Amino acid sequence: MGSEDLKRQAIRAHIVGLITRLENWVKDQRKFMDELQKYGDYITSQDRLSLLLSAQAMLYYIERTLKDFESWLNNPMITSIMPEDMLKELEERLRDIAIEFVKLDIDHTSKYVDILKKMESENEIPDILKLYIEQRGVVQQRGQQGEQGEVPRFM
Repeated sequence: MGSEDLKRQAIRAHIVGLITRLENWVKDQRKFMDELQKYGDYITSQDRLSLLLSAQAMLYYIERTLKDFESWLNNPMITSIMPEDMLKELEERLRDIAIEFVKLDIDHTSKYVDILKKMESENEIPDILKLYIEQRGVVQQRGQQGEQGEVPRFM
């Protein structure tokens, strides 16, 4: 057997191994997705803390998948053989998901703003907010925040 034949065999073996790993990945991801969907039926009847922890877990799962997907797309061994129409479809679907995720953020934050406005207009201040302000020691005016740098939206 010549060296070219050995190379071909090694390449074919690598491709077969890659196919097996990717098929297993897809199978595992489908199983995980099914578990998440079933979990949705359970979590809706749980308390606030469980809902909060579950939301945090969902963000973790999204983050984990994003990192894996980013790694996938950063691998030239993968992307160099990916057809352009497949890349176009991927970009379009990821853009749609990004837009939906930003919409979720906007909707959620806007609803929270409405809650804060209602509390403020009814002079109902949550104890945790009172404690936060007391622990800071000084009540800042809005104009002073800019002097200290960017303040996260939740502070």
